[in-house]
Amino acid sequence: MILEQNIPPFSQWIAGAAIHWIIAAATLCAVAMIIGAVWAFVQYGFKGSWIPFANAVRRGGSSLILSPQRTWAIVRLTIKESVRRRVLFIFVFFMLLLLVAGWFLDPGSEDPARLYLSFVLGATTVMILLMSLFLSAFSLPTDFKTKTIYTVVTKPVRSSELVLGRIIGITLLGTLILVLMGVFSFLFVTNGLQHTHLLTEKEDLTPVSVENDQTASDTQRITFRGETRLANGHKHPVTVFADGHAVCEPVNGHTHRISVDKRGDLTRYSVEAERGTMQARQPVYGKLSYRRGNDPETRSGINVGDEWEYRSYIAGATAGSPTTEAAVFAFTGIHESLFTKQSLAAGLPVEMTVGIMRTVKGNIEERVTGNLFVRNPKTGLRIEVGTFSTEEFITKTVTIPVKMTRTPMLVQRNVTANDGGAVKIPDNNVIAKEKADTLFTERREFDFFKDFVAGGEVEIWLQCIDNMQYLGVSQRDLYFRVADASVELNFVKGFFGIWMQMIMLTAFGVLFSTFLSGTVAMVSTVGVLVVGFAKAFFIEIGLNRVLGGGPFESFYRLMIQQNMVTDLPNTFSTSFIKVCDQIFSLFLRLIGQAIPPLSDYEVYAAALVSGFNIPSDWLLIHGIMTLAYALPIFVVAYLILSNREVAKS
Repeated sequence: MILEQNIPPFSQWIAGAAIHWIIAAATLCAVAMIIGAVWAFVQYGFKGSWIPFANAVRRGGSSLILSPQRTWAIVRLTIKESVRRRVLFIFVFFMLLLLVAGWFLDPGSEDPARLYLSFVLGATTVMILLMSLFLSAFSLPTDFKTKTIYTVVTKPVRSSELVLGRIIGITLLGTLILVLMGVFSFLFVTNGLQHTHLLTEKEDLTPVSVENDQTASDTQRITFRGETRLANGHKHPVTVFADGHAVCEPVNGHTHRISVDKRGDLTRYSVEAERGTMQARQPVYGKLSYRRGNDPETRSGINVGDEWEYRSYIAGATAGSPTTEAAVFAFTGIHESLFTKQSLAAGLPVEMTVGIMRTVKGNIEERVTGNLFVRNPKTGLRIEVGTFSTEEFITKTVTIPVKMTRTPMLVQRNVTANDGGAVKIPDNNVIAKEKADTLFTERREFDFFKDFVAGGEVEIWLQCIDNMQYLGVSQRDLYFRVADASVELNFVKGFFGIWMQMIMLTAFGVLFSTFLSGTVAMVSTVGVLVVGFAKAFFIEIGLNRVLGGGPFESFYRLMIQQNMVTDLPNTFSTSFIKVCDQIFSLFLRLIGQAIPPLSDYEVYAAALVSGFNIPSDWLLIHGIMTLAYALPIFVVAYLILSNREVAKS
């Protein structure tokens, strides 16, 4: 899964986030106090302003002490009004959309799980956000228009309880609809992907006699080869062994278990439902560095001129000489307990997704060849575990056997220290060099966990074999795949990301509805939605990292028809424009920090669609972040509403 900005662990994130939030909250309180003091001074003069100001602060603090009974009454009122507006019809429309989509989504596509999940997540996100947008933006303006607000404020209800009740009421109703959508979405996806195949011995399997090795055991000796019948637009190659078990090769990201029932001379093959269509991979990532010959390792590889700088590249062989470049992935915390019994028996799965850069003309469809090595970071022992051929941006799996028979080598490693100097890790820091030569280089049988994992640390080296070709990788492009997580629970986590977006949008909609009309509040909330998804771009402009300069410089270049890479003449107008951009960039940085990062929630859909487990740290980080934005929004909405004459409390 592509993740250009790494999400830190919760333990590392919470300390810095808490400090930033406290500073921002204190700044917001100070600004509110200053504005209140100035307003009191304008109304009552310097001497008479202190008592009204103190009373306003006291009244504001006491109003934040909420009554659960009164707040719940507003919540129930909000839900009743929303139901009366026929908001539940959005769920009926969603069900109709699923029925229609079942006719057009192709389960025989190359990756049907991605197709189905992308559809249900996209449809759910659009409908839930539209529902929360309309309900929140028109909640209070409708009350003002129909005069029902007067019935509420004449009761002992505080403005803070009115605002909080609106937010909670819309959130609860949206949560109910989202849960229903999630349940039916999961049933829709699983039912659309579920299928089986027919397989008969006489019609679909061909006996194999010439290729058999009579010295092989029954578990290795092949007796039949063939294909299943066509279903969902594909077939599966099948191999039957002498001991009676059958293996179904994966196609379109899934496979099937085949059970064999022998009764006399008759053999019946039963192909079970698909397995692996929906996945929840749990990857273990390593720290990536790049090695070129005997040079110290660096954090970046070769720049091949690709505009997307997500991946760095390593070169293949040149002029018949073997390559000396490698991408080194240093893993920590690798233990046998991470893997399933099947993985320990069949081989530890290492999955990778690489980019390809071709420098010679040839068959563009021809695959590029690479190989993987494992290395003990303490002893320097390294062996090759597999050669593979891959295409660009496809997920390739290479299994590392626990028990291996290979030719070893001792590889010295130079790494770059934090201070810029080279730190040399010798390959004899555990065992003497001459003793290591005897123990390692003359051996041919190795155990992965005993010989290559030192204190949970192990390295995987990736190299490109083909001449004049390049492989590109990032830190998350290669990982150990440990035991998979629950698919059902991961589906719930994916919808949790939609739920947090709904809360954020509801809070802003209620905020704008406290002082704007319904239509204007809706447009303003849509503006927050758009800017929230483009927050990173706003910050880039504020930091002057965008090619062509800031908005003033870009507009000036547009007027004089000047391209973005040519320097402007050193004149007074140029200096004035750059000063204006610096002032405006400061404003953009402040706005950028205050805007909710709605684009961060897209990682949930990306992980679910790509078949990766959503870590619990993400839920904690984004859940706290949502609450950290919603709380000050509630306070600001209360302050605005409490200063309207109709809502004085």
